[in-house]
Amino acid sequence: MKELHTGANYWNTYTTGDTEWPTLRESLRTKVLIIGGGMSGLLTAFKLHEQNIECVLVEGKEISEGSSLASTGLLQYCSDLMLHELRKMIGRQEADLFYRSCFRAIDEVRRIASLLQQEVGDCQLQSRSSMQYCSDLKDIDKLQKEYEALSSIDLPCELWDQYIIEQHFPFSKRLALVTHQDAEINQHLFVIRLAQYLSQRGIKLFEHSRASSIRQHNKGAFSVLINDQYTIEAEYIIHAVGYHSEQLQLTELNVKSNRSYVVVTEPIADLSSWYNGMLLWETARPYLYARTTPDSRVIIGGLDETSSKLDRDKPSNNRHIDRLLAKLNELFPSFHAAAYQSWNAYFYEPQDGLPYIGLDPSNSKHVYILGYGGNGTIYSMLGAMLAVPIVLGNENTAEHELLSMLSLSRLSR
Repeated sequence: MKELHTGANYWNTYTTGDTEWPTLRESLRTKVLIIGGGMSGLLTAFKLHEQNIECVLVEGKEISEGSSLASTGLLQYCSDLMLHELRKMIGRQEADLFYRSCFRAIDEVRRIASLLQQEVGDCQLQSRSSMQYCSDLKDIDKLQKEYEALSSIDLPCELWDQYIIEQHFPFSKRLALVTHQDAEINQHLFVIRLAQYLSQRGIKLFEHSRASSIRQHNKGAFSVLINDQYTIEAEYIIHAVGYHSEQLQLTELNVKSNRSYVVVTEPIADLSSWYNGMLLWETARPYLYARTTPDSRVIIGGLDETSSKLDRDKPSNNRHIDRLLAKLNELFPSFHAAAYQSWNAYFYEPQDGLPYIGLDPSNSKHVYILGYGGNGTIYSMLGAMLAVPIVLGNENTAEHELLSMLSLSRLSR
């Protein structure tokens, strides 16, 4: 399995409790087999368990060691493609449904994190507001249009002019869109907590258990070979393999491969100039994004490049680190921020900015949850929420419309 990120990671320093799960040592039968032990897979297992739907999860490497370690943990209902832009692309009704669904997905992550905190431990989820500031004067109109679009469907937001921004931050921008009820999270710890919670309730989770082939019997059931030795019989297979696209049963992905860089700073003595720990990002593309951490650090990322390879060149990485720190110190001159850890990772960006969630067009028992894009955790939650009605075969009207919008049939367009 290919590596998804490289560098010195920060998130696994927080892991506590049991973080190892067994390797499959026997053949099994279940209703739903989930392939993938990251955010999408564990959230899906959680939602299925809540509805008493039998499931087994297998992960080829280690649970929560894939893209979860590379994420920066910003949870925002706004996606990289603005609502007013998405309306032009797919229609107002569909775009509004997608944005409302993302907003509900954040609330669902919040609910689950609260439950996990009571039962197994903290996930470091903190509700935040986000500020997307204007990088260039030409983007002022874009932010104004987006404020009007979000307000038209009652999503919580406001516009800050230059005077208000300067009252709250040490930097000045002409305009900013502030959205409320977003959040930050330690997504690696969140996935670990999900696995701990599910294990305690008897859900079978296996790591170092790679699905190597899938056969479908005449009666519709699947037989999946694990580690070339054992089989799992299942009625449904949910593919939640993230960026391990070599494991997919699909022949083509209509996506662009990008590489992003992240720096975590040394602790900063005084973060008081960072108003309310807001999540920050900008209108420029590729954009800069930043957040604070519970141990008084800053995570800053961006400088995305079109590439399907990781950057293992030390001088190149040092240049990207210096650029990110320079941008942070430009916003907050008093920080004098220095790098603690850094990494780069690649991710897929669908051509229309939407994740791929739903049934295989050629097989109604294969379900895909591919949360590609810059809002992966929210898309994973959205996919997990849709997995239950897919398996039960009882989608309501909104769920049916959402699945149609996110359909894998877009792969061929």
